[in-house]
Amino acid sequence: MSDVAVIGAGAWGIALAVTAARAGRRVSLWARDPARAAAMAATRHGDRLPDVRLAPEISITGELPTADTTLLAVPLQHLRAVAERLPRTGVFVVCAKGVETGSLMLPLEILGEVRPAWRLGVLSGPNFAHEVAAGLPAAAVLAAGDPAVRSTTIAALATAAFRLYGSDDPIGAQVGGAAKNVIAIA
Repeated sequence: MSDVAVIGAGAWGIALAVTAARAGRRVSLWARDPARAAAMAATRHGDRLPDVRLAPEISITGELPTADTTLLAVPLQHLRAVAERLPRTGVFVVCAKGVETGSLMLPLEILGEVRPAWRLGVLSGPNFAHEVAAGLPAAAVLAAGDPAVRSTTIAALATAAFRLYGSDDPIGAQVGGAAKNVIAIA
């Protein structure tokens, strides 16, 4: 079992995996397509951030991993389907923004419906994946109602360049993230 699992090998997932490795964690990075996972493992690069080298501490896999802390970096519209396949233990942190089409649910509402026993948090911030992956200074909010979820996740990801601030307002973090996306698109 890894210290941190990152579910989703897009740009944000790669950036979070690199950050967790920099924080001294053993990391499993899951790619939905096993062939893509194998290619990333062989080259130690991902197609979403081709200039970023994946450290040896990052295990790249096409099989869903288990970990103490799992970062869900999949597109929000796929969150429900992926969550239904994941193990039921550990801390789970949503790293996607938005509202689910059809249900109009926020990420933690989706997970609360699919996995009501999970210990949940949400990571939100106005970040660019390529900057976080490059180790440039960045900050984000880790919001969770459970203080242990906040402290566990902050300890798993914080580095000198990636500062995390805890918040006990996960609803505000989710709504703020969804609203930011609307403004950014406009």
